Amino acid sequence: MRRIYKIALRTIAGFILLYIMLAIMGAVLVMHIPRLPVTGSPTSVGLTYSDVSFPSRDNHITLKGWYLPGQGEKTILVVHGGFQNRVDELVDTLGLAHDLVIKGYNVLLFDLRGRGESTGKGLSMMTNEQDIGGAINYLKSKGYSTADIDVIGFCSGAASSAIFISGENVGAAVLDGCFATVRNMVTSQAIAKGVPKPLLDFFYPGLSAAVKIFYGYTPINPIDTISNAACPILFIHEENDNLVSLQEVDQLFKASTNPSNILWEVNGALHSEGYKSNPASYIDEVDKFIQSVK
Repeated sequence: MRRIYKIALRTIAGFILLYIMLAIMGAVLVMHIPRLPVTGSPTSVGLTYSDVSFPSRDNHITLKGWYLPGQGEKTILVVHGGFQNRVDELVDTLGLAHDLVIKGYNVLLFDLRGRGESTGKGLSMMTNEQDIGGAINYLKSKGYSTADIDVIGFCSGAASSAIFISGENVGAAVLDGCFATVRNMVTSQAIAKGVPKPLLDFFYPGLSAAVKIFYGYTPINPIDTISNAACPILFIHEENDNLVSLQEVDQLFKASTNPSNILWEVNGALHSEGYKSNPASYIDEVDKFIQSVK
């Protein structure tokens, strides 16, 4: 019997150790974002621009970007997705910036920390609001009022923008591919990579604990904060999005409180590729929304 007990205890201990090791590995994979080089420039789409740099709101990170002048008073701040930088090819942020400038908007493209040319370490969802705040401060230093600054975010950039505008006013926000909860996005990304959902559900508590212990990160979910956002919001969902469901975006839309908010679905498009799928319709919809809430 003692031998059986020892074998059982060793098996349980081995299982627990394996669980912990896999949870830590999962935390590293989820949190760490590789730095991709900035490729291309606004000159490739016929735009003039200025190289800019400014501090994040916690003041020890230098963020780099491009300021693209338009002919109007409104400025649009573009917040790229988590594993991207200011030249987000999934979205085609250069093409998007070009069409927004043609419409008269000034545009600020910048790299979140640890991405592109910005300093610091890229970690999923941890400091994005500080970086968005730094970009807002930079635009204010150029003389723009918050009412003349609009934000458009993609994927985790949309989620971070949703959290940011829940605590600070801007003119308007466009949230493209915004997930309702961090767990939903982690689950969707894991399933897209072939991880069975029951297996992920089993490991998720350990993953969450590892992220909190090793990174000090407790998730903030857009669904829990969006009701505090005062500015008008255009929620954009792509019809063939395999990471964020229409039901999830509709949940955010219903939880938001501004009567000027709109939910628009881009037919036939993939996650965050609404602009790339149909540039003219996308720009028209964004422009129409921003102009309607001036």
